[in-house]
Order: sequence, then C-alpha cells, then structure tokens
Amino acid sequence: MNAPQLDVPISPAMATALVVVEELIEAGVREAVVCPGSRSAPLAIAVAEASRVGRLRMHVRTDERTGAFFALGLAKYSRRPVPVIMTSGTAVANCLPAMVEATLTHAPLIVVSANRPLHMVGTGANQTIDQVGIFGSHSVCTRTLDQIGEACAQRGITEGLPADQVGYLQNTVREVIAAAMHPTAGGGVQLDVPLREPLVPKDSAVVGLAASEIQETLSRAPKKPAEPGRPSREISSEAVEVDLAKRTLVIVGEVTDRAWGRQIMDQLADVPTMAEPIAPDAPEIPVHSGAAAMFTTDAVAHGEYSAVTRPEQIVVVGRPTLHRPVAKLLADPHIRVVVVTDTDTVTDVSGTAAAVTRAIKLTGKADQQWLSVCRAISDMGADAVRQALEGSEDFTAIHAVAAVADSLRDGDAVVLGASTTVRDASRAGLPFAGVEALANRGAAGIDGTISTAVGVAFAHGASEPDAMRAPRTIAVMGDLTFLHDVGALNVGPLEPQPDNLLIIVTNDNGGGIFETLEPGREELRTFPDGSEMFERIFGTPLQADIGKLCAGFGVSHRLATNPTELALAIEEHAELGYLSSTNESAESGIAVIEAQVSRAGRRQIEKAIREVVTPR
Repeated sequence: MNAPQLDVPISPAMATALVVVEELIEAGVREAVVCPGSRSAPLAIAVAEASRVGRLRMHVRTDERTGAFFALGLAKYSRRPVPVIMTSGTAVANCLPAMVEATLTHAPLIVVSANRPLHMVGTGANQTIDQVGIFGSHSVCTRTLDQIGEACAQRGITEGLPADQVGYLQNTVREVIAAAMHPTAGGGVQLDVPLREPLVPKDSAVVGLAASEIQETLSRAPKKPAEPGRPSREISSEAVEVDLAKRTLVIVGEVTDRAWGRQIMDQLADVPTMAEPIAPDAPEIPVHSGAAAMFTTDAVAHGEYSAVTRPEQIVVVGRPTLHRPVAKLLADPHIRVVVVTDTDTVTDVSGTAAAVTRAIKLTGKADQQWLSVCRAISDMGADAVRQALEGSEDFTAIHAVAAVADSLRDGDAVVLGASTTVRDASRAGLPFAGVEALANRGAAGIDGTISTAVGVAFAHGASEPDAMRAPRTIAVMGDLTFLHDVGALNVGPLEPQPDNLLIIVTNDNGGGIFETLEPGREELRTFPDGSEMFERIFGTPLQADIGKLCAGFGVSHRLATNPTELALAIEEHAELGYLSSTNESAESGIAVIEAQVSRAGRRQIEKAIREVVTPR
C-alpha cells in the first residue's frame, strides 16, 4: 500500500494521534473512552476533535480501571471495537482486569496506551514502566508505534509524517483492530503509542484543520485491510452427528456471536435444554438449573415408579460456567459430550469432549419418555425454589432477583453481577425471550460491574436511536460488587449521561455467596475459643452507607426492605424512567434501588432447596 505523506503544521506526535483516531473510526469505532493524562494529550485531543464534529462519541473517565470496564460494556453489547485511551505508567496496568475479561469473552476492547519513547524505559525517567506487553497472554495482539518517533527524530522531521511512517502506522493499527475483531479468536488488544515532545499544538484551531486534511488525504489513498490471523487451534468445520434417539441434554452458556447461538438453539429446539441466564436465547424445552444434580444419578425412584435420569449425550453450546452439577456431568466419561463453539475457546475442562465443532447434524428423534423425565426434573427444580422462597420469612437476595425477573419486559437489557446474582437469576428462570442478559463471566470477577453496566446502557440506547425513551437497562449486583466499582458512578457534568439505567443492589452486609459454599459450614464459623472466623474473613460486614454514597455522586436512591417495596420501586422507574427521590441533587441518568436483604435467610433457603433436589 502506497501511503501518502502528511504535510500538516503539527508535530509528529499530534499527527500520529490524528491518524490513529482516523483509522479507528474507519474500522467502525463510534464510542471512545478517554482517561486524562499528559503523555496521552495528543490522543485525547484527537478524540475530542472527532467527537466535536460528530464522527464518534467521547466519554471521559478519570479512573482507568473504570474506563476500561466501561469500554468493555460498550464493546460487549455493541460488538464494535471500543478504545480506551490513557497515559503511561500504572494507568495502563489498571486496565488488566478488563483486558482479562475482554479476551476470555472475545470482546473487542482496544487499550491505546500512550508512552514515553521506549529508549527512556529503565532510565529513571518519570512515569515510565515496561508497559509494552504488560497484559501478556490476556492481549490477543500487542503492537507499539515507537519507530515513528524514532524515524522522525533521526530525519529531523518536526511537522507532519513521512509517507513510509504513515503506511507503517496504518498497517499496525489495522492489524491490531483485525485481531480484536477476529471472528473466532478476537479479544482485548494493546496499541502502545510512544509520543515525543512537542505533544500539543500551539492552538486549538490548527487541530481541526489538520484533522480535516488528514481525513481527506487518507481517504484518497488506496486501502488494504489487515488480514485476520489464523485460528489458534483447529476445530472441525464439518457438522458432527448428534443422534437424538439417545438421551440428550443441551447445556448453553455464553456465546460471542448471539445470532449464531440462536441458530444453534433453534436447531436443538426439540431437545431439553438447560440454558444459563446469559445464553443467547430462551430454550423451547427449558430445564431448570435448580435440579441439575438429578441428572448426575442413574435413576430416580418414587414409590413404585422409577426413571432413568442420566443423559447418554450432552451437547454443550458456548461456555457454561455456573453450576457444579453441570461440571460433574461434563466430567462423566460415560456421557458423550459434543462441544459446539463459535470461537477458539473450547469448554472442555475435564478433557472428555468426544467432538468439538462449529456445527451439528441431527439424526433420530427424541424419546418421549426422556422428554417427560426432563420436564419433571425441571418442574422439581422450579418448585423447590418457589416453595423455599414462599416458606422463608426473610427477604433475601434470591427474593430480590426473582422480583427483578418478574418485572422484565421485552427489549430490556440486564447486567448481572458475576458471583451470586447470576446464579440467583438462573434460579429465577432466566434467560427470557426478548431480554438480553450479560455478565462478566469470562474470569467471573466482581470488579468493574457498574462500569460494564454503564457501557451496556449506552450501547443499548444507541441501538434504538429513534426511541422516545432509551430502552431500559437493569443491573443487579450484591453490595460487595457495587462497592468494588462505586467510582463508576462518578460521571462528570460535561459527559454524556446514561439514560434509563437502573441498578439494584442486594445489600446483605457482606459476602453472601460464602454462606452457600464450604467456608459457610457451621463447623467453620468460629475458632474453638469462640473468636470469629467466617464473619471476618468471608462474611466481611460493611459500614458503607449506600444511600449517602449515591447522594455524593448525584444519583437517586431508594431503599426497599421487602419484595413489595422493591417491586413497586422497579415499576415506578419503568413508568417514569427515574425514581422520585429525597436526593434533590440527583442529576444522573442512573438510579439505584438498595434491597436490604438477609444472609441468614439465604442459608436456610439454600438448605431447603438442596433437600428437594439432591439425589438420594
């Protein structure tokens, strides 16, 4: 590709930044996140200029960790590449958690890290670390543009960019974007941009003129798109045969291409299906996850009646991660497991998969008795959850999530906390048709959940630009998850505000999930001398006042102490698009409902459910 020389009256650093942003826009970037910094000033100015003329929407976040997760939410929902731009040093390191999640879920997150010239690393220069490749294997592609500044310095070029460096810059940016957007092996990428002084132009007027000239010059040049890399492993492209005459169970988790996932689920519509809340669609013959353990035993007897319950064959679609009984099933060497995947990330934890494929071919017909058994098991799981909730005098997080599930409408987007909440949503019956649910289950961390939800809300709203009111996004999470990312509520007054985002916090004063895990056993709650063990290191009680935190960020807040209050608050927000609040300073498009729930009650509910669905 013969690239043009750029004769513009700006420094090579500023010209580099303008070309980077031009290439990002050409690749489909419509949202960009900027974190303030000195070395990244040319990149920030370039994005601000593109935003000024309406070529993209800029969001400024003062915390790189929050900014990266916000960009992740935008990328996850829109499936478009989204850059987050920051200065050098620890600013870059703050993006690691979001990069981990992006690569594990194949979301096209682009970390554009400004840098000092690489020869300054290790010299004691201010704000320099070895940041190129800092994300290791969590970046599917890492490239640096250091040679541009070096070439300009050696040639004495103080304005514009020479043609060979423009070509190199374009090719590098396109390579990084192609890697992020790879159909089966995409994910987070790092574009490191070392910039030499002078960083900023003499005045703002020259920026617009230079940006227009660069856009026009590059638009006339021939374009050669980067070739996506080869898949990291070979997966059969030929359809694998699945004989439905065998006792077959389908298990669906998260997929990258939701349209592809829906096609596979449509193909398997006549097969009993256990779908996680973040599956691409609701199954035709749903199997409730609450009774998943019943499939791990050969048969279940009740009086004179007995039924074979262990499947002979399981079709795994995407990446299921939630339920221990499912993991046990997939590890059973006597069950044929076929994994159907749209990416190069294969869910085969136990190494027992008989086949890994992109497509399946169905033969045979499902046995009616097997269908009846699966329906009965599903009903058992759903009934166990319902009866346990109705029999509890406490208001628990499961009650709260069930209330949210009851309120969902066609067209809603739901962001679920990656720990207890997404599991509670499974018990509440998600996924629902017409509702897109997301959770950061790539690495299953609780960090960045509010930021991700804000990103999803923006992308969800952008998907329906002509709607009178932005479509609703609901985020549900526990108190620890909320407090972990509470800084995400800090959206400045000059920034675009998310519309119609409702956050529901289940506040059980600590780590509720541990009540249901091994550390929550009665024998481990205290030391022999009576001093606390569980409560201090797992329960982790809090002193935070969520209402006051919301007030400090200008976010409306409502407290709900029972299911009825919660349902009424959700309904009010659905009708009005906001919450009437005692917080008169609330200016954000975000509203928070705090559900004050019980941890002890949860422990009793879990016990009641297990007593019903545990095979004997």
